[in-house]
Amino acid sequence: MRLFFAYWPSATKAAEIVPWVQNAHELFGGRMMRTDTLHMTLAFLGETEPDVIERLVAACHGWALPSGSMVLNQPGRFKNAKVVWLGPEQSAEGSPDWLHIAYRELWSRLQPLGWQAREPQYRPHVSLLRNAGPGELQALKGPSVTWAPDRCVLVGSRPSERGSHYTVLAELPLVYE
Repeated sequence: MRLFFAYWPSATKAAEIVPWVQNAHELFGGRMMRTDTLHMTLAFLGETEPDVIERLVAACHGWALPSGSMVLNQPGRFKNAKVVWLGPEQSAEGSPDWLHIAYRELWSRLQPLGWQAREPQYRPHVSLLRNAGPGELQALKGPSVTWAPDRCVLVGSRPSERGSHYTVLAELPLVYE
């Protein structure tokens, strides 16, 4: 099972992101993320053995992470992965500080358990499409989505032909900044 930690939107908030998913699909094709699977990954851990999963679930029961408000309105693209995404509004300093604090805090707890961050820097985003084709990113528009995450979860992912099946394995309490 592949594991990741993510901020998970409510069904109402996910529905607010759906116009971005639909607009991206019109422009780039590809596979749209299902509304019930939209999320903002904080840490991707990858394929993990069952005994390690049990230890991680037990360990993370005492963890808490920050949350705060952000405005999702900046589309982006990972060309090599063919992923189109929506990220938070950027200020002169970048994404909201609390997102980067949460990322660093989570990895500081994961590293003693044997995990290492795979990316040199954190780019907060909600994936909209996978297997996206070519197109002009500047053409992707949608309504701004104000979001203050109220859930951070450890998720187990099992891929299938129709997309991944997600199972919530643990939930971390959030502290609002």
